[in-house]
Amino acid sequence: MSLALPALVLAHNGEDHGTPSPMASMSDSGAMSGSDSMHDMPGMSSGTPMPGMSGDSMSGMSSGDSMTGDSMSGMNMSDYIDILPMWVSVIWIVALAAVLVFHCGHLIHMGGQHRWFHATHIVMLVGMLYMYAGMAFNWNFIPGPVWVWLYALTSAAMVIWMVMRVVQKKPFSYLWILAFISQAAMIYMWMPMTSWVAWLSWGLVVYFTLETIAWLVGLCDDGKEGRGNAVGPGDRSLVMPLGHSTLWGKVSMAIMAASMAYMFAGMQLMV
Repeated sequence: MSLALPALVLAHNGEDHGTPSPMASMSDSGAMSGSDSMHDMPGMSSGTPMPGMSGDSMSGMSSGDSMTGDSMSGMNMSDYIDILPMWVSVIWIVALAAVLVFHCGHLIHMGGQHRWFHATHIVMLVGMLYMYAGMAFNWNFIPGPVWVWLYALTSAAMVIWMVMRVVQKKPFSYLWILAFISQAAMIYMWMPMTSWVAWLSWGLVVYFTLETIAWLVGLCDDGKEGRGNAVGPGDRSLVMPLGHSTLWGKVSMAIMAASMAYMFAGMQLMV
């Protein structure tokens, strides 16, 4: 991570790293205080935590450390590309909240695989809403490890269920695979950004962009005949289709996928 972003990456693990140690004295012509540079950041203040940076990543700035004018000369605010200002985050919050209401309705009125399928999306939506709210309103009251464990458990449960279906020769809709990828991606999203890998982050951006398009054009409608909607051996006529045939259903799924792609891009640009 370049020196252009010391202590600016949001800690979505909920830790408050506090104020960096005082800088060594600088000449009036070359001095730049940490608070001034923070206020230059769109939507950020000197006390704003950013998700993704763990306490270990700040260990290099101990109370005995100091920064010289030379070390500060590399800081350039133009290096930071902010595609997650407050107004954009608020738009995503409103859109995701509407999708959450939609899926909660399905959770209440449907049963069987449909109920569990929508439950996985509700869990994902809650995490995405909190993530965007953290960007907009500096929420950090739920530690990042809590989210990591939550999505690790849901991902493990989905894997166990799919393996059991294969062993029992009970095929299932391929949309369960897409749902699993979303859950696993949430694990990565809530990990400290110091452990992020650029190629993986951008790969997820591409994947969720393609998934967004697929939902919008109807490629994820597993109820259509001849679409090869089954995964695993067994009688494929018994596969439960889970896709949405209505326009709003497709749009709601596209919004979720697009929000994931946008968040991964926005956070990767902060690394």
